[in-house]
Amino acid sequence: MGLGLGIDAGGTATRWRLADAGGRCMAQGSVAPLTGHLFSAAAEERARQIVLDMAQAVMKQGRPLGIIAGITGLTRDTPAEATMRALFAETFELPSDKVFVAEDMWIAYLSYFALGEGILVYSGTGSIGYYLSEDKEVIRVGGRGNLIDDGGSGFWIAREALKAILRTEEENPGAGWTTLLGTCLLKALGGTDWNLVRSFVYGGDRGKIGSLARAVGEAAQAGDGTALHILQDAGEELARLANALIRRLGPRPVALVGGSARLHPVLAAAFRKQLVAPVEFIATDLDAALTAARLAATLNRM
Repeated sequence: MGLGLGIDAGGTATRWRLADAGGRCMAQGSVAPLTGHLFSAAAEERARQIVLDMAQAVMKQGRPLGIIAGITGLTRDTPAEATMRALFAETFELPSDKVFVAEDMWIAYLSYFALGEGILVYSGTGSIGYYLSEDKEVIRVGGRGNLIDDGGSGFWIAREALKAILRTEEENPGAGWTTLLGTCLLKALGGTDWNLVRSFVYGGDRGKIGSLARAVGEAAQAGDGTALHILQDAGEELARLANALIRRLGPRPVALVGGSARLHPVLAAAFRKQLVAPVEFIATDLDAALTAARLAATLNRM
């Protein structure tokens, strides 16, 4: 039975799915975050180890005859793309023409739209607005990383929440960490001591920081006003990405996707309210890794 391996590598985790030629998911799992930012020998070695860990898990379930991987931070037609394709081919012992790698948004887009059909706005660890034309031209807005922007992303939400709590503590000691938001954050952090918080923030990666967005979502679900305000602002930040593409491309269906976009309904409501044109709004969660696996299964017949 021919199997396809689909991979959705984001800032928090790398999810994989095995699908048969009929599109059925036969196995699934996840490993550490995999990135296309292969800017050093150490980064390449880390990527190699993650792919090896994945291969060991996948091979216990079945041998894929084709691989399609969407990887955060990867740009097509670059040395990193060639390196990543060769790494998958070598590790899984496949011909290079049976391995296709692209940025994660390429696969996510095809999970929701045909080429040129709609606009995708993604909020996970990072954020981006994305359009893939009929001739496979990519138009993106945002997605420039947390040091420059990534407005409305999990990282951004976590940063805004920490900033709000720490500023409250500075102005009125004891009034920040005792709020609903502060309580949720301290559980995720493991404490409130500044050395501990500093170590968590500056000793980890963006995915670790972005994971704190879940605590903001929990606080919002419990009715914390600051958390709700942050998530409303996040929705407006993400709407800016959609609006930039609507103005450039004209009105098209818009899909708001990603784990951070699902933290609380207030985010999607703010997003939809801010759209500059009345367009079809899609907020359904689809499995990008499974989409990739189904496409990968067809590589066997190509």
